[in-house]
Amino acid sequence: MDITEKNIRDVITTLSLRFDDELFQKTEAELEENWFFRWDDSISLEENTYRFYDMLELYGSFCRRWEERHNGSCCVVERIRDKYLMPKIKKFVEQITSANAQKEIHEQKQSAS
Repeated sequence: MDITEKNIRDVITTLSLRFDDELFQKTEAELEENWFFRWDDSISLEENTYRFYDMLELYGSFCRRWEERHNGSCCVVERIRDKYLMPKIKKFVEQITSANAQKEIHEQKQSAS
């Protein structure tokens, strides 16, 4: 069987529609399953920040599509920011603060030695 451009387009369209169906069937609480960032102590603050930003963008896009489908597009930017993104940002700031405090303690121990 020869694979044509139409075959490829049909497969991609089917996958996209299936993903949308699965996303839109989720409850608001289940959107949390689309949050993929995890703090990694083995990498730098800068790398964690970079990864956090990527995951925040991805999560925000899932939440936006879900919110527009279930609650309309009016005030969607504010809803996404306040309901979904700000809690993630606040937790990330706590992680940064904790990581910096641990780094300072380690540096103080090193300089005291």
